[in-house]
Amino acid sequence: MQPRTKRLRIIAVLCSLCTGAWLVLQWIPVGSSLLAERLAVTELAIRDFIHSGTVKYAPDPRLVFIGIDQTSYADIIAPEEAALNPTLAELTNSFPWSRALWAAAIERLGDAGAKAIMLDIIFAAPGRGDDQLRAALTRYEKQAVVGVNFTGGKQAGGEGASVVYPTESVVPYQNPNAPWQDQRVGFINFFPGTEEANRDVDDIVRRAIFRVTGERGLPPGVTLKSIGGLGLERLGATNQIPADGRARLFRYVAPPGDGFRPIPLYSIFLPSFWSNNFENGKFFEGKAVIIGPAANILHDDHATPFRRQMLGPEIHLNAMNAALRGEFLRETTPLGEAGLILGLGLLAFVLALAVRSPVRRLFVAAGCAVLFVFVCIGAMRFGNFVLLAVAPLLAFSSSTLTCFAYDFVLLRVEKNRTRRTLERYVSKDVVRELLDNPETYLNTLGGVRKPVSILFSDIRGFTTMTEGADASQLVKQLNEYFDDMVRIVFAHQGRLDKFIGDAVMADWGSIITAGAAEDARRAVATALEMRKYLARLNVNWKQRGITELSFGIGINHGEVIVGNLGSEQKMEVSVIGDAVNLASRLEGLTKEYKLDLLIGETMVPLVQERFTLRSVDSVQVKGKTKPVHVFTVMADKEAGGEPPVWLERYEHSLGLYRTRRFAEALAAFEDCARAAPEDYLIELYLKRCRELVANPPGAEWDTVFVMKSK
Repeated sequence: MQPRTKRLRIIAVLCSLCTGAWLVLQWIPVGSSLLAERLAVTELAIRDFIHSGTVKYAPDPRLVFIGIDQTSYADIIAPEEAALNPTLAELTNSFPWSRALWAAAIERLGDAGAKAIMLDIIFAAPGRGDDQLRAALTRYEKQAVVGVNFTGGKQAGGEGASVVYPTESVVPYQNPNAPWQDQRVGFINFFPGTEEANRDVDDIVRRAIFRVTGERGLPPGVTLKSIGGLGLERLGATNQIPADGRARLFRYVAPPGDGFRPIPLYSIFLPSFWSNNFENGKFFEGKAVIIGPAANILHDDHATPFRRQMLGPEIHLNAMNAALRGEFLRETTPLGEAGLILGLGLLAFVLALAVRSPVRRLFVAAGCAVLFVFVCIGAMRFGNFVLLAVAPLLAFSSSTLTCFAYDFVLLRVEKNRTRRTLERYVSKDVVRELLDNPETYLNTLGGVRKPVSILFSDIRGFTTMTEGADASQLVKQLNEYFDDMVRIVFAHQGRLDKFIGDAVMADWGSIITAGAAEDARRAVATALEMRKYLARLNVNWKQRGITELSFGIGINHGEVIVGNLGSEQKMEVSVIGDAVNLASRLEGLTKEYKLDLLIGETMVPLVQERFTLRSVDSVQVKGKTKPVHVFTVMADKEAGGEPPVWLERYEHSLGLYRTRRFAEALAAFEDCARAAPEDYLIELYLKRCRELVANPPGAEWDTVFVMKSK
């Protein structure tokens, strides 16, 4: 399978899983899953937020609210006014008032031409003034409506619900066994939190029910209308009432108290108000008037999408206004909701494929989410359509984030694969800088001067070996050798600069430095470990019948130029300078002195505390005019290495030699030779001393060995 095809399939599966999860949660029955319930509650909260921000402030002028805003008007109605009007006198008493007062209100509004007079009050038991109220309801039966209440069960919608009708002393039912048949009674309930199919799981009133059939305590097949529904019928708006009897989402006119401001009840009985404010009743002509509680003390308030309480009569008027103005809110069908969830999940998939840049994709995804929110707002504001918001957004967001996570994991995998590949050709510190810190100086490096320790290692006689050896066998052996040598360089935090045929060039301090002294010590420790591992390799190769190898190592420390060297097609970080050239020459000098390791004099002060050093010679290498003292390493003190017992005698002998005391030096070197009979340096200095004793040099002699070749 091609990598791109595989990536497409993985992203498709991830988006499908996220989308499917939210699709399933959307249809888990509320209450059976805490997550599903929280999803439903969040959806309602978002819907309410949009709803509260898209009110239209368009109340129908035919709807009027007369509010019972005080339990007594004794402090408002003057005694002389009360003395002249029994109704006003009753209002100065404490609530509940005589039902004759409601009869007077019906008469006054009915005579003024009000088409619907709805009393949002329950007259469940007999009381004072029933005769007058009954007479008014009979006289104005085509206008007046009184309240019926569903009680019991869950919000009067569950098992055990019952119906509380007005007492017969108020409403003389034509058929006392079927009070619901009387068109002067209508229920006043809103039934919030009972529309599980619509996922209204809280107690906020969002829906209006204008009739109930065979449920909530009613006999099977029996229909009871709401006072709002009866009010609409009396206004002649029967065709605007939903015919299916289902609970309908409706748009509120305005926040609580702003849409239908209550007219104080007492004002319709005061002659001055009646004539001046209500034009002797003409104000109420042709209107639907609801009379009900407008004071918090009467406890007829309910939660609304505005997250504020609204009076019950005001909610009835909002529901009636929605019917009159066509402001019922349509909802996404189950199929449409599934389509939205799947659609936004698919959009996340498309974004993951089309926008490869994570930052750009993040901004595009955020823009898409914001755009969808504005679509939801616009649909409700201009189309009276409620789009499912939370589940599609969650499907989109979770799919997008999951794709981000997959891309991150994929990036890490690819980065690690790239790292491992690069580390086969470039040292780990360079790889780390290139991949982990791509904005550092390595990418734009023009050259900087730094103190660096440089190591050159070269296999002895390798060119001759290549002439007759089996090519594949030689490459295999060389790779085994390089595997160990490079591993040792990296283990000591060195940077592999390059392979030069069979030679290895490494440095410490060019990219990452631990300080000049520590860099130098790491370089020498690397050389000693390379020596040890080459011995192990030779044992293994000898057992396998393969030619053994030997090498020479030169190490020097000095200031070099570190920079990106190469062409536009290929660049590599490398070091150049006199210190580098001297390290290479020191590696070549190992052949002259039959040693496998030489270090320059600049290394001595940096490493002598840790390593036991041995002076080798004063050499003028090819291409240089100034001689340098070179040394070799005898032991690692930290590793418990002990110098040979004759080393101190050797250094004393060399001091005699350099001060032109050749006879004494000869005797001293002969003592050393007896302790180390096979040591090449001792034999070399014995030979030199004998020659100088036999042929004393002139004054120009300076102990410097001039190297004629590299």
